[in-house]
Amino acid sequence: MERIADISIDGYRVQCQILARDGDYRVRVTTRRKRTSGSLEDVVHVPSPLIFESEEEAERHARNLMLSVRGIRASGKPVYTIL
Repeated sequence: MERIADISIDGYRVQCQILARDGDYRVRVTTRRKRTSGSLEDVVHVPSPLIFESEEEAERHARNLMLSVRGIRASGKPVYTIL
């Protein structure tokens, strides 16, 4: 599992990971709320329904996803702009 990016937005830490399984690749976005003490809580995994045949395609998609994050909902799910 490779982490593509790690950003902070709206009090959340947002990470994007590439998951490899049986020759296919998927992208998973994870958000964690930052506590006032600095520790992290509330992990929300947001899997992408897309499956990629190459790691390069998955990485490109992951980078585009991270560039399009504009906010985080109260549920912890990211809000994206349309690219």
